[in-house]
Amino acid sequence: MNPGRTDLSYRRGAVENASPVGLVVILYDLLINDLREAVEAIAKKNVEERSKAIKHAFLVLQQLEGSLDRDNGGEAARNLSSFYAVMRARIFEAHTKVNAEILHEQVTLLLDVRQAWEKVDPAKPLSGPSPAAESCTQASTTEADQVGASWTA
Repeated sequence: MNPGRTDLSYRRGAVENASPVGLVVILYDLLINDLREAVEAIAKKNVEERSKAIKHAFLVLQQLEGSLDRDNGGEAARNLSSFYAVMRARIFEAHTKVNAEILHEQVTLLLDVRQAWEKVDPAKPLSGPSPAAESCTQASTTEADQVGASWTA
């Protein structure tokens, strides 16, 4: 079997079986992966790859922000909305300035918030890093298409 297909099948299964919080964690993994890909593209001076990774990162951020329950989410939803807005601005700044350091800073922030989401996932036992965290550098852009907009954070 093709390793790429196996990886995609595994991720599709993870998405289909994830709790709502687990879906948020998967989106964080995708966003982290996108930013790491953009950093790599900056190092290679590949504008096309950098732009593709940044564009996908913006789509993931849009999905994350769109999933916020603004009516019932209270302060947490407001804080996350602000976090995503700042994240978007910083990613845009990094893209226009071709600055990998800004992207590294955003990855660090995302990893911290991702860890908090993982801790509150009622469907996940608290035993070590998830396979998604270990393989977030291998996530593909097609995975975001697997995650529907029918859930809220």
